[in-house]
Amino acid sequence: MCLAVLTLAVACLSPHAVLRTWASIRGTFTIGSFGWWPSKSVHAQGGGPTFTEFEVPAAGTAMLQGTTGLGINAAGDITGIYITAPNASTPNLAHGFIRSAATGAFTPFDAPGAGTAKNEGTFAFSIDTADDVAGMYSDSIDAYHGFVRAADGTFTPFDVPGAPTAITHRGTVPLSSNGNGDITGFYVDAGAVRHGFVRIAATGIITTFDSPGAGTASTDGTVPIHIGTAGDVTGYYKDASGAFHGFIRNGSTGVITPAIDAPGASMGPSGKVSFSGTLPTGIDATGDIAGTYAGTDGLYHGFIRASNGTFSPPIDAPNAAKGGLFPGTFAVSMNDSEVIAGFYEDSNGLNHGFVRAADGTITAPLDAPGASTGSISGFPGGTVNLSINNSGVVAGGYFDTNGVGHGFSLTLGQIESQAATPTFNPPAGKYATAQSVTISDTTPGAVIHFAINATPDASSPTFSAPIPVANSETLEAIAIATGFSNSAVATAVYTFPDFTVTVNPTSLTIPAGQTGQATFTVTPENGFDSQVNFACSGLPREATCTFDPPNVTPSGAPISSMLKLATTAPSAAVPVSNPSFPPPLYALLFALLATMLAAVSRRAVSLRAWQLLALLVLLLAAAALPSCGGGGSSGGNPGTPAGMTVVSVSAAAGAGGPSHGASLTITITQ
Repeated sequence: MCLAVLTLAVACLSPHAVLRTWASIRGTFTIGSFGWWPSKSVHAQGGGPTFTEFEVPAAGTAMLQGTTGLGINAAGDITGIYITAPNASTPNLAHGFIRSAATGAFTPFDAPGAGTAKNEGTFAFSIDTADDVAGMYSDSIDAYHGFVRAADGTFTPFDVPGAPTAITHRGTVPLSSNGNGDITGFYVDAGAVRHGFVRIAATGIITTFDSPGAGTASTDGTVPIHIGTAGDVTGYYKDASGAFHGFIRNGSTGVITPAIDAPGASMGPSGKVSFSGTLPTGIDATGDIAGTYAGTDGLYHGFIRASNGTFSPPIDAPNAAKGGLFPGTFAVSMNDSEVIAGFYEDSNGLNHGFVRAADGTITAPLDAPGASTGSISGFPGGTVNLSINNSGVVAGGYFDTNGVGHGFSLTLGQIESQAATPTFNPPAGKYATAQSVTISDTTPGAVIHFAINATPDASSPTFSAPIPVANSETLEAIAIATGFSNSAVATAVYTFPDFTVTVNPTSLTIPAGQTGQATFTVTPENGFDSQVNFACSGLPREATCTFDPPNVTPSGAPISSMLKLATTAPSAAVPVSNPSFPPPLYALLFALLATMLAAVSRRAVSLRAWQLLALLVLLLAAAALPSCGGGGSSGGNPGTPAGMTVVSVSAAAGAGGPSHGASLTITITQ
């Protein structure tokens, strides 16, 4: 299991260097011989994935020895490495194997010419549909050579043209083969610079290449990691500054697209196996690539880059954290359905497997039942997924509690998937008017629970009707469905351009007949920039208010208007004199009376005439009555009444916009 992360480690160091490094930190704890362990299938608790654990019969049983599955083909046949300790001076010797998916039988092998000393041997990395295995062997002087082992056991060794063949730790390192048996990898020249190559199975022709931008100093250069079904190759190049960048080499034209950098990629963690930048590890039939990048947060993150150059959100397994040699999430392998297998490290430095479906659903943790649950003598334990075929079967390895490595195949089957993350309509954003928010989920039978400004769970309110949102709020929701794990928490932040209104001072004392002033200030929030109109109500009698200016429009800063409140002073009553009968009216009345007396004395007037004459006299007398009497006076104005009043001021942004009020207390004195 010391090569459980060999796909990554080889890229950063070399097979030999990895073996030497990991062997140098191995503990001294040993256990008795296991003998022959047949393959066994184990279902994780609660159903779900099926782990089929296996050990090559001849594999060592001491710490950091054992078996690791590295490559898997479409039929589920697995190739990999098992480590033995032939004697005290050779505690680590590598051998290749094939495990048949149909029978569980093992075929161990050693490449002709492979060394038999410490840290030497045969390294099997990849297997195609015909069960041809590609890999490398380290010879007796620790020089590297490629090989292809056919299903009938025939070996074809090869060295890339230009690769050293007799220099220690230099030579040819095949890493990946596709279903057709085409191989990609790299060779290390005399100056320890890496160069890429592709070997076509049908002809055996080898083509070398270097990505533009690759450095030329020791450990710089081009390192292909994976070859896809169509012959496209992806990997990384290391520039002169030591940073990793991805590249794609077109299988038909040979054109190289370099400088593929995941968003957020930067200097990453440091350690025995570490890098900074972007490290592609897989490519599918359509040219989409997956891999891992080192983030500015000190963690590794998985990524997917579509063939059109767009990146999906980072892949972060649940509970991935800093804690050991490989902090974060590693996307190690991707099949043609864009399903990704990998592993992540938790805060205790323990590794866990994960699988990410094409829809983004992550199934984790995937822990082999026999895997250790803690570190072993300071070395990280746990489960590592390393390769996935187009049927979704995973190959990998794990350390047991004694630090012994075991291989496994993992069939996901009907593994419990995570419910889809709920979505909001309208989506989160800035709105000018109140919204009615609905929450939905694509998982059949899902029940949605939500909360405002809190993290929801099964006890939170159930969504059943649109939620009115008129103020800036944060909604969170989860989906819970039978047969699914709870969804990720969905969050939607709604903001509304708004304002506050304040008054200074908050109270005024105004003598009747004078004017008081107060400042009303509008402060914008969330980008509010509409016109605000002012109005007042609740004024006492004989008082008026005006605003200067009558409306304001904030532009990112508070803005004010001056309220002027005018009052009225009381006024006294005005005296009015009443004149006596005017002379013309007296003269007329006197003449009428004299006429009446004369008529009476002569008895010459009829009764009807007397009645008319009497009515005329009465009318003249009535007209004279208002002018009778002495003097009088006209009514006065009492002015604005004394006392305390609360004046309400409204500030409104118009139809549908926010509206707020403020109060001003006034005291009128006489």
